[in-house]
Amino acid sequence: MRKLNLILSIILGLALLLSGCAAKKADPKPENFLTLADLTGRVTLKEDSPGVRVIRIKAKAFIKRNDIRAAKAKAMEVASAQAVDVMVRELLPDEDYNNNFEDIEQYLSKNIQKYIVSSEVNDEKKIFDGKYYGLDTAHKVNRQKVLVALQKDLKLINNSASTIVPVITSRKDIDLSKSGFTFRDLEDAMMNQIQTDLNQRGLRAMDFRNAVTSVQTDEKVKKQFAKISKEQFMAIVSGSPADRALLDPQIQDAEAFYTTGLSLLKQMAKVVVEVNIFAVSGNIKGDLALSLNVTAKNVSTGRGGAFANSVINVARRGGPSVIPSAMITGLVKDAYEDMQKEFIPQVIKEMSTISIGGKRLIAYELVLKDFGGAEVRKLRTKLKQSDSDEFRYISYDNSVPTIVTIIVRHAGNVEDLADKVMIIFDSAGIKAKEPIVAPDLTDLVFVRIPDED
Repeated sequence: MRKLNLILSIILGLALLLSGCAAKKADPKPENFLTLADLTGRVTLKEDSPGVRVIRIKAKAFIKRNDIRAAKAKAMEVASAQAVDVMVRELLPDEDYNNNFEDIEQYLSKNIQKYIVSSEVNDEKKIFDGKYYGLDTAHKVNRQKVLVALQKDLKLINNSASTIVPVITSRKDIDLSKSGFTFRDLEDAMMNQIQTDLNQRGLRAMDFRNAVTSVQTDEKVKKQFAKISKEQFMAIVSGSPADRALLDPQIQDAEAFYTTGLSLLKQMAKVVVEVNIFAVSGNIKGDLALSLNVTAKNVSTGRGGAFANSVINVARRGGPSVIPSAMITGLVKDAYEDMQKEFIPQVIKEMSTISIGGKRLIAYELVLKDFGGAEVRKLRTKLKQSDSDEFRYISYDNSVPTIVTIIVRHAGNVEDLADKVMIIFDSAGIKAKEPIVAPDLTDLVFVRIPDED
């Protein structure tokens, strides 16, 4: 029995020795740590009208209870919100966006799908050691609906930024008496056609006199411009010298009148659309043709500049059973349908482009892999101390083991943000891999490099 116990002790000792010498399970290598940068889909959605923008977004969501479907749905929700936010940044000046991004996010998130025309997933996979589900998506965002929300609901865009002033002119005396019409009838028909369509698109199309009197300015100026003629208004739009413009005799200080008028233009509208009717002509058969030139000018900066122009010719066949007045209204409709093909889309695009410059505080996620608690606290403290007009510390999340996410907002190049974090690590003697920086990524992933023994 004693001999048997000795043998068993020797076997047990050898087993313990061998298990102690067994190789430890290797940790995943940093290069096998997949991130959103490893999603490489191909966008197929098309910008098929000026009222939409196709925006590519890569987003992720934590996989809870191994529920891939729920994680995918959450990642798609995050991506949709980020796509709409990109559209918001294109429509707002940087100062307005930076001062209101929390209110904007809260309001739009209530019904984010309202602003999305369609979406697609172009690549998907588990990332971050299988703890998150990542999507490479594209979204067709309705520019006009976002613009309306910013202007009418959130009151972040003043009325002038969405106001168009259409003006119907003619440099010739057009006689429509044979058809029982006057030029004023033709003018009103064209004006109604333009205003109805543009107002239905969420814009604000106004007659020039209504636009002038709607501007909240002092009574003296309002009284001076309340009876402005169409010729005077167009002279201001074109920047004609005062001494060569068509002036009413009662205007004594012409130069001051036009200087004030230019200032008033910027307050009342962004774009002036001039429809100049060249001719309404017919023949002995009763055929009728309408020729016009339509020009759009941005008057919100400087003296304005034409950005869209089109010459339109339409005609209708006459006959014994055709009523001339009906032909004229038909010609107006035909002319506007022609304008809708290229001219009106250019106007809508110009109206929707509020600001393209500036530095906006864009949301970024700093993803920290395998960092110690003290190291994370040190980084957070340094980031909080860096708060400025171009950088904001927002929040952090440490609910996922080995992965900590810090959310910040940064105005400027994404590589500058990456350098900012790496400099903090370097100064603290913390070794980390350089993050992958790409234009379509709002994640910056920092992987801790183990210290040498």
